Parts: sequence; structure tokens; C-alpha cells
Amino acid sequence: MNVISQRNLAALTALLLPFLIAACGARSTNPSTETFTIYEDAPKMSLLDLGAPGNSLGDVYHFSAALHSERGGPVTGELIGSKTLVKIPGDANPNQERRATLMFFTFADGKDQIIAFGAADYSPSVPEFGAGQSAVRPVLGGTGKYIGARGQVTSTRNQDGSYTQVFTLLK
Repeated sequence: MNVISQRNLAALTALLLPFLIAACGARSTNPSTETFTIYEDAPKMSLLDLGAPGNSLGDVYHFSAALHSERGGPVTGELIGSKTLVKIPGDANPNQERRATLMFFTFADGKDQIIAFGAADYSPSVPEFGAGQSAVRPVLGGTGKYIGARGQVTSTRNQDGSYTQVFTLLK
């Protein structure tokens, strides 16, 4: 290749390189987030006791609750979900079991949804964790205005049995 062709190729590469990097999806290492809070009424719960009577692997609590965008405000959605016992208490920690919780936050008659799923530790003697305690679960996705949602939801149980759900979604 002659010297002029090499210079032209180098100049063309220098001009196109920023566009190629942008086109390949270079991402910021510090993504922006959107945070919002939903208030959940105390859930209605139903236990499906599988296997041996009492706590055993596979036992499932099904639950549902109304959602509000402000505390005491009008109903804006519904939470439905389930908690499945996936790890029974052991010798190292006899007062703690692990439950996998799947939560469907639905809004706008189900058109807008956020799905969260994660595991948290619970006392084996009660269906929910104590007042003031929190669990953080990953957001797996969504539909409608939440299409492609990813991030996390922090669920905090309140004294009256209701929950405060704080979503942190990546943009």
C-alpha cells in the first residue's frame, strides 16, 4: 500500500472510530436510576402446606394486596405473588428459613407490570418478616410503561402489617 493510501485510511479510521464505538453500544459505567415508592396494604395470605404437616420444602404462601401511589390514597394497582419455602432451618441457624418470593406488581388494569423475584430469610413461625425489617429483591422485567425494567425493589414491613415498596430502576 502506498503512503497516500495509508494516510487516507488512517484519517478515515480516525473520523469513523467515535461513531463505531457509539454504534457498538458503549455504556456508561454509572447508569442513571429512577426511584419511586408504592404503598401496599397488609396482604391477604393463604398457605398451601405441601408434604409433611408444618413447615417443609415447597410450602407456599399465596398473597395479594391493593397498591397506592401515596399513603392512604386511591388504589392504583395490585400486588399478587407467592412465597415458597426453599431452605428449612438448619443446626447453624434454627430460627431462620429461606423463602423465594415472586411478586407481580400490576397497574392500569394489568397493562403495566413489574415482576420481582428473590430469596429472603424469615422466621419459621410466621408468614411474614417483622415490622421494620426489609428485603431487597431483583426486578426481572416489566410490561407497558415498565417494558425492559431492571433494578431492585426494597420491601419494608410497617407496624400495621402494610408494606412500603421502594423501586430503583435503571434507565
